[in-house]
Amino acid sequence: MARTKSGDKPKVIRAATIGEVAEVGSTAVSVNKIAKRANLSVGTLYRYHETKDDLLFWVFKQVKTDIHDAMMAAARGKDGTAARLSAMWFALVEYGFAAPKDFLFAEMISAEIREAFQGDLVLKQMESEVLAEIQAGIDSKVLVHAPVKTLEIILASPAITLARRASIAGVQMEKHELDCVFDLVWRGIAQV
Repeated sequence: MARTKSGDKPKVIRAATIGEVAEVGSTAVSVNKIAKRANLSVGTLYRYHETKDDLLFWVFKQVKTDIHDAMMAAARGKDGTAARLSAMWFALVEYGFAAPKDFLFAEMISAEIREAFQGDLVLKQMESEVLAEIQAGIDSKVLVHAPVKTLEIILASPAITLARRASIAGVQMEKHELDCVFDLVWRGIAQV
């Protein structure tokens, strides 16, 4: 089999890693399988990443950054907490619809993130930015008074479920259905 000689190897490695993990799961994935899918030698992957965990975390961090950037870009310029949180919610769902394997990869790795990576400053900063938006909603009395992490779970869970469904089953909801889901979620956390 001919090997990739040029091009954007990190991009190829990312795509192969996402594809392999989405197909077989992160515990069954191997650097050999990723290299084969990427049409690269195993040595090439090890030139970029010391271990399988390093490779998985590198891709995970890229995907999480892409998701975060999409959410924050959607919120930028919106007036008020309600509009920003709504934009962030729909951006999360839309990312899952647009890049279902990436989203599934992030969910699979999130569920088993390695202890060594939990202190990553970039991931902590992204999380704090999202939580700050929710806290602003509490402070401005747009959202009910509840723990920020609880409200994050209530907001994110339906969006994650919809994106996961798009990834696994290829099912996307129509805009009016998404609006209905968001409306129901919002009524559960918004102050009346």
